[in-house]
Amino acid sequence: WKTIGIIGDIQIIQLKNTKFPNKLPEESRTSNKVYAVFEKDGSDVKGIAKYGADGKKLWEIHTTDHDNLGPHYHPWKDGRPVQVTDSKGNKRNKACPLDDYKKSLLEKVRNYGN
Repeated sequence: WKTIGIIGDIQIIQLKNTKFPNKLPEESRTSNKVYAVFEKDGSDVKGIAKYGADGKKLWEIHTTDHDNLGPHYHPWKDGRPVQVTDSKGNKRNKACPLDDYKKSLLEKVRNYGN
């Protein structure tokens, strides 16, 4: 990973090898961090994640719409996404609407460089 920018306490990162998909790390070596990544073409924010004191992910914001939520977040616990069972009995990652704090983080990152 390499840092390409900083917005307050948000560190914008990307993989050093740009041939791989740009994604957020599963864990942080530094406690209580917020990392953000952009789509490879720079068109939008791909994701933002908050990591706890133990370096494990607490939640991850996604901008890709599914379930008609628009930008949303997935809570994490013990280093894994929180799972829910849908009405058909299929397990999937729980998705939640953004609260005001997460909306403000997304807007800060989206406005980066403007």
